[in-house]
Parts: sequence; structure tokens; C-alpha cells
Amino acid sequence: MNLSTTYLSLKLANPIIVASGPLTCSLDGVRKCAANRAGAVVLRSLFEEQLRAETAALTEAISEQAVSHGEASEYLRAGVGLRYATRDYLQLIRAAKQETDLPVIASINCVTSQSWDDFAREVEAAGADALELNIALFAETAAEGAAALEARYARIVAAARRAVRLPIAVKLGPHFTSLPAVVEALHRAGAAGFVLFNRYYAPTIDIETMAVRLGSNRSVPSDLTAPLRATSLLSGRVNADFSANSGVHSGEDVVRAVLAGASAAHVLTALLAKGVEEMPRMLDAMAGW
Repeated sequence: MNLSTTYLSLKLANPIIVASGPLTCSLDGVRKCAANRAGAVVLRSLFEEQLRAETAALTEAISEQAVSHGEASEYLRAGVGLRYATRDYLQLIRAAKQETDLPVIASINCVTSQSWDDFAREVEAAGADALELNIALFAETAAEGAAALEARYARIVAAARRAVRLPIAVKLGPHFTSLPAVVEALHRAGAAGFVLFNRYYAPTIDIETMAVRLGSNRSVPSDLTAPLRATSLLSGRVNADFSANSGVHSGEDVVRAVLAGASAAHVLTALLAKGVEEMPRMLDAMAGW
């Protein structure tokens, strides 16, 4: 049975994409995904906020030198601390490409507009096959309406499109009043594919300690309903590729996503719960169907 598919102009042996997360944060993890017949991998997301926190000490040290050393001031203006922090991520891209034959999709999440295209250029130079923009923007003020917020998404995609030649996918959350209009606008801005949907942590308040407590961001099978509905509405109407994300727990779920119009399915929770060895079983179920 031929399970191959095309996603973001990449030829995949099958539609199972290991989603960004703990399984793709190291070369050993990527090797295990390849050994267990993944169609592609999305490397862990490169979060600008995390990088800035990790390089705060370096930035502070450079700042102290800037008073007496002109070159240090140039380092600050060039964001050397932040660029230095990306080296491990870029090395992971290079190593994954060298040691496996999997399509490697980089994932970035930024908070400043300049960083989106800077990081995009870096992952392209490192050899990534495609780029997933993990965008999660929320209204900053009560005066910011939906149109303004959606325009920020479009500007990010357009900036990344200008910066690189890689195929670009956008990982979106489900909370849009008119998802088709947003997807069409982002497609015009340069997105070749869409991952539906992003999952957010579900925090709650611990009333004993009066502190915010993070909830789980792992999916359950019933979560697949929303990606299936959105994909079926959009596929064939927007000339882009779609991948279902959230609630894909079995080979049969991947079949459902493909029947709805998806080219692929992002899988993570099922692999965290059952191990990457679950992928061959999922593929067997798909072939059997």
C-alpha cells in the first residue's frame, strides 16, 4: 500500500508528521522518529522569549563592557547574545539532515517583528526543508480589534516569505471568528500550508495556594473534531496544504484527517503516551484500512 503524500512541496513516505515537542528536541529523538518510519519531523519550537531569558547574563556582561569598550556596544546593537543562543538549534537542523533522510521542518515563535525574518533566514541557511511559523498572538489592548490582530499575523507571514525561499506553514489556534478569511489572507501573504490547530496550556487557579497552576496541553481523541471540521471547510477552497493537529491518536485518525482533505497529520500525544514505536502500528492500521 502506497501511503506517500506531498506536504509543503515535500515528498513524505507517509502522512505522519511528528509534531514539535519533546520527541524532536534532540538528535537522538529525531533518529528514533526516523527508525520508526515517521513521514517528517517538526523540530522543537525556537521561542524568542526563552532565548532572551537564557542569554540575559551574556547581554548583561556585554552591557557592562559597553561603557568602556566601543565594540561591545556594536555587539549589543547586533543582538549577539540572542544570535549566540540559536546555535544549538541550528546545529540540530544540520545534524538531523546529515544523519537521517527525514524532511526536517523548523518551527519558530517570536515576540519581536524583526526576529521572525532573522530566525527564518538562519534556519534556512542551516538546511531546514520547510518552516513552521508557530504564531500565537492575542489582543494587546481593549482597543485592538480583530482586523488589526489578523493584520499582524499577515505581516509576520509576509516578512518571513520575503526573507526565505522555504515553503512556509502557519500553525494557527482555533479562536478566529472567520477562520476561512484568515487562512485566505495568510495564504495570499505567502503561507503554503496550515497546521490546524495549535494547542495552548489550560491554566487554572489553585484556590488553596491562590496561585496560577498550569494545566496539561496534551490532547484527547475527541479534540480531532475541530481540525476535521476546519480542514473539510478549507481544503479545496484555499490552494494550500493542511495538516491536522490535536486529537490524532491512531492510524484511523490519520485516515479521517486525509478523508477530510488534509495532506498530513501532526502527532505527538499518542507517541508520548505509547512511545515512538506506536508509529509503525498506526501505519499498519492505515494500510489495512
